[in-house]
Amino acid sequence: MSQLINARAQALILPDASGIAPTDSAALENWLENGGLIVRFAGPRLADQADELVPVRLRPGSRTLGSALAWETPLGIAPFPADSPFAGINPPADVSVRRQVLAEPASLEEARVWATLSDNSPLVTAQPRARGLIVLFHVSAGPEWSDLPLSGLFVEVLRRTLAFSARADGAGEREITGGPFVAQRVLDGFGSLSPASPDLQPIAPEAFALAQPSPTTPPGLYERAGLSAAIDAARPDESFSPLELPSNVERAGLGNVIDRPLAGWLFGAAAALLAIDLMIALFLLGRLPRFGRSATAALVAFFVFGGDAHAQTDPTQTLRLAYVRTGDARIDRTSEQGLQALSDILTERTSVEPGPPIGINLASDDLSVYSFLYWPAPSAPQRMSDAAISNIDRYLAIGGLLLVDTRNSSGGGNQRPAQTMLYGVDVPPLEQVTNQHVLARAFYLMRSFPGRSQSTQLWAESASAASARDGVAAIFIGDGDWASAWAGQVNNARQRELALRFGVNLVMVSLTGNYKADQVHVPALLERMDNERR
Repeated sequence: MSQLINARAQALILPDASGIAPTDSAALENWLENGGLIVRFAGPRLADQADELVPVRLRPGSRTLGSALAWETPLGIAPFPADSPFAGINPPADVSVRRQVLAEPASLEEARVWATLSDNSPLVTAQPRARGLIVLFHVSAGPEWSDLPLSGLFVEVLRRTLAFSARADGAGEREITGGPFVAQRVLDGFGSLSPASPDLQPIAPEAFALAQPSPTTPPGLYERAGLSAAIDAARPDESFSPLELPSNVERAGLGNVIDRPLAGWLFGAAAALLAIDLMIALFLLGRLPRFGRSATAALVAFFVFGGDAHAQTDPTQTLRLAYVRTGDARIDRTSEQGLQALSDILTERTSVEPGPPIGINLASDDLSVYSFLYWPAPSAPQRMSDAAISNIDRYLAIGGLLLVDTRNSSGGGNQRPAQTMLYGVDVPPLEQVTNQHVLARAFYLMRSFPGRSQSTQLWAESASAASARDGVAAIFIGDGDWASAWAGQVNNARQRELALRFGVNLVMVSLTGNYKADQVHVPALLERMDNERR
C-alpha cells in the first residue's frame, strides 16, 4: 500500500480489507487527508472486524436476506436520491441484494447516503475526511452478496465514484452532490464524434463553464448526474482561413517511398535461432559431448540467458521451498533437512523438481518468489516487527501458502504460539481441515495429516474467507512438527511416509490451487457417459 501512495495514486480500492498494517496506517491517513479517495467493499472480514477507515460505524456481523433461516427476501435497489452522484441512473429491476453490512443509525447523520435498498437501508455511504473522501459499498465486490457486480449499473456507479479522485483540490473538499462532468463522445481530428477515451479526466462543474477546447478538455458531449452539456470546437466569433506556407517550404506527397530489403537479414536471424534451438535440443537429449558442471552451466547460461551468469541465481528461475529462520540452530537445521527430504520426494515421485531449500528473514527478504513457506515455532515465540507483518500480509494477499507449525503435537489444539507469532497479521477466519478438504486429495488420498505424532490438528482459512481466491486457502496452522517427521526423526517408517505424503499434497496445493476439488464429480460424470452409450 505504501508503494501505491508513493506512486501518487489518486484512488485506492479495498475489496473486503481489514487489519491494515501499522506501517501503512499512518501513511494512509496522511494520504487521505491530503485529498485521496478510498473506495471500500464489504465482505466476511470487514463484517467480523471493522476498522476506522469507514464512513459509518458498522454493526458486528452481516444481514442475510433470502436464506433458509431468514424472514426477509432479497431486496432491490431504490431510486437514487436527487443529491446523489448516481442521480439520473435507473437501477435495474433484476438486481437484488442477498447480504449486506448494516450501519449504526446514529452514525448515518455524520455521513452521506448515496444509495439505499428498497427498505431504505444504506447500500452506498460516503464521508469526507479533511480533503479526502471514503466511500463504502455495503456489499461485496464479487457476486457472493448481490447481483450488482454482474450488472451494467456496477460499471456506471464505479465510474462516477472514481470521478471524485480527479478534483484538483481533493476528493472531499466541496459538497458531494452531482459529481463532475464526464466525457461521453468527443470530436476527433476529422470532425467525427467517437466514444471518449477512458483516460480523459472528468471536469469539475465550476471549471466546465470556462473550459476551452484542448487535449485535456476535447470538444464533445459531456454528462453530469443525467445532465448533458457540450464543449464546442470553436467560438462563434472565430473565422477560418486557408493555411499560408512560407516561401521556403515545399509541399510533398507520400509518393517518394524508399524500399529497404530486409528479407536477407530476417532469414539470417531465423537460421541463427534455428541453430541455437537445435543445439539446445541436442544438449538436452545427451547427443553432445558431456562437459563439466561449470562448463554445462556456462553453456546453458549462454544460450538461455544470453551469457548473463547472474541470471542463473535468479530465484524466479528455480522452484525452491522456503522456511523461516528462527535463530535457533537446531530448529533451523531440522527445517532445512525436512524440506530437503520433501524436495527429494517431489523430484522422485512428481513432475515438480525443486532446488535446495532456503531460509528467509520475514522482515527483509522478498517472499513473492516462493510459493510455499514453512514457519516453525521457536522455543520462545515473540511478536514480529511492523516490517515483517506487512511482508506476510502482502505474501498472503498475492497467493502464497504459509504453513505455521507450532510443533507442540499435543493434540489439544494449543494455538498460543501461533497467536504470538501472528500478532498483527491480517489472519482470516479459520476452520479445521477434514478429509473433504482439497488438501486431502491434491496428490495422495489422505484421511489425516500426521507429523511426528499421529494426533495432529490442522486449521486452514475458511472457504468463505478464501472465496476471493477461488476458495484456495492461503494459511494453514497446525501442531504436527512436520519438518522433524520429513527429516526422519520418527520411529515409525509408515508414519514418516504419511507425513511426506502430506507435504507433497501441501506443495501441490501451493502450485495448482484447488483444481483437484472438481475430482469429486468424476464418478457422476463417468456414470452419465455410460448411460449415454446405452
